[in-house]
Amino acid sequence: MTTTPASGQVHKVVRIVASSPESWEHAARAAVAEASKTISDLHSASVVKTDTLVRDGRLADYRIKLELAFQIDRSRSEGPDEIAVQVRRYLVVANQTLASPGLYGLIAEKVASGPSEFHVLVPATATRTIYHDPTAVLDQHLAEVAIEDRRVAQAEAEGRLAAFREVFAHLGPKLTGEVGIGDPVAAARRVMERSTFDEIIVSTLPPGMSRWLRLDLATRLERALKLPVTSLVQEPADH
Repeated sequence: MTTTPASGQVHKVVRIVASSPESWEHAARAAVAEASKTISDLHSASVVKTDTLVRDGRLADYRIKLELAFQIDRSRSEGPDEIAVQVRRYLVVANQTLASPGLYGLIAEKVASGPSEFHVLVPATATRTIYHDPTAVLDQHLAEVAIEDRRVAQAEAEGRLAAFREVFAHLGPKLTGEVGIGDPVAAARRVMERSTFDEIIVSTLPPGMSRWLRLDLATRLERALKLPVTSLVQEPADH
């Protein structure tokens, strides 16, 4: 849902639900803080509904539904004179090549070409695939292995994202990021539900190493999200 404020700026509104064992206020604060990590230009938060969750006859959580509004047009005020500029927004999809020089160089090039904002999506998928009889119940050992693989993949992705953000700390709020679980296209769709972009940058491993190339991820993203895609093929960062 989009709205047009009196100022002429265009905003998008999304609804989120948050809960807290302490209070509705605490839940709202936590929701806004979390949303601010990935949504640029958060403008307002309006309470839609509050309720409570009860377990075993006792109040367990305070739950709140919020409408968050954020600016989706490209108008920004920058500098001491608050000069209006138009920015270009990029969705960067990368994992093992996130720290590669090629991607660093491309980001720097985009920044130098004009006002830019970036959101980095690091899809986290387990490196091992567990095969089992689909008619059988997954045994406890295999279930534990699968959970551990996902945990390791997420931790590695979070580490790469943190290192990337540290390198580009000078961009401040112009660079946001998150780890997406599962299929990269599905993760990118979830990002698009709460933001807008002008272009997607996909950084992958070389042929023979890259699962994303085998899946033709760049083309899938271009078709699914209707945005131009720039594809970088790079060696892993620790190569």
